[in-house]
Amino acid sequence: MSCCTILTCSLVNVQALLHQHPKSRRAMLTTVDHLKRLCIDHYFQDEIDNVMDACVDLVHSDDLLDATLSLRLMREAGYYVSADDVLRKFTNDNGDFNHGLIKDIRGMLSLQEMSYLNMGESSLYKANEFSAKHLRLAIKYLEPSLARYVRRSLDHPYHVSLMQYKARHHLSYLQNLPTRNTSIENLALAEFQIKKLQHQREIKEVKRWDPAAAVDSLPSYMISCYKALYTVTNDIAAMVRKEHGLNPITHLKQAWAALFDGFMIERKWLYTNQAPTPDDYLRNGIVTSGAPLVFLHLFFLLGHDLTEGNNDHMLRIISCAAKIMRLWDDLGSAKDESQEGLDGSYKELYHRENPHGDVEKHVLEMIAGEWQDLNRECFSGTKSTLSHTFIGASLNFARMVRVMYGYDDEQRLPILEDYTRMLLF
Repeated sequence: MSCCTILTCSLVNVQALLHQHPKSRRAMLTTVDHLKRLCIDHYFQDEIDNVMDACVDLVHSDDLLDATLSLRLMREAGYYVSADDVLRKFTNDNGDFNHGLIKDIRGMLSLQEMSYLNMGESSLYKANEFSAKHLRLAIKYLEPSLARYVRRSLDHPYHVSLMQYKARHHLSYLQNLPTRNTSIENLALAEFQIKKLQHQREIKEVKRWDPAAAVDSLPSYMISCYKALYTVTNDIAAMVRKEHGLNPITHLKQAWAALFDGFMIERKWLYTNQAPTPDDYLRNGIVTSGAPLVFLHLFFLLGHDLTEGNNDHMLRIISCAAKIMRLWDDLGSAKDESQEGLDGSYKELYHRENPHGDVEKHVLEMIAGEWQDLNRECFSGTKSTLSHTFIGASLNFARMVRVMYGYDDEQRLPILEDYTRMLLF
């Protein structure tokens, strides 16, 4: 059977499953969770919305797994629920989590995963520390498949990791469970194959770019770069104009100019031996990360237009994602790139001003803070003029950073290598 045939059959079977009424609401939410983790939930959004509406009260459950699973899924779906209120029943008078919870491994794992959707709530700081500590202690006592799953979840937390990468590992975990759902597994496998073919076609298209513009005044080594840039930018603007009736070319040109201005600022720092302050470096680093440029193209391709109502919200989201990227880059690759702190290392600049401080801890805390701000922008429950697709792409951009800059002790990128093989081969 072809991928498309398997996909179609599996879609029908999973849809029928979602229309059934299982004995427990946990089973319904668990099915939704599997679909999301396998990146096939987009086929069933109406059915998932119905399940979430039917399971709202589960967040008040006295069972740790039920309460935390429903809390996470509700927050991802845009419901506003206070984590402090939900988790209070699982803590003592001092606000510490009850020690008896450590025996509930799946509940503890769910608590750990929920903690990464923190929007500044004190209970989730404690949840992260408590669950991580006891799950790591428990790993050696778990059966191999569950131990492997818990270890991967701790090393690569679900919410801050790239979903497509995690999906393969989640499927492997499901395939080792005593009770399996072949329809969900077959749908996931068909989706993986279709995505792989799509990425292979995209690579062929990129290789076929044939820029036609000519700029004789540029040095010869820059002409080909400018041709590609000119052609692609105008092609994207034409695509937006055709699909959505908008003409973003002025905004796109301004974004490219801002990027090049940022590079020139970094060049000045380097060649004048002038070290910027950490704040000045990071402010410029948001621009030179390329994130604002990428997001602006995506913004228009999705049919958005810049307005007073969405501009500030969009800029806050972009700022969070760009800072996460810049800080992870500097944390993981500054040594590998032989940077001197003048053009590309927040870590080194901060160390100059704080020679006795724990630089790595400080940077990791900054990254965690930006994730909280990004969560707040994406999951606050207030109605946004930005599409779910744009918000999802913003989260995925931040998640991709751990893949791109996850250096090991040998300055290699094992996660990126694994993910690339998974996508293309």
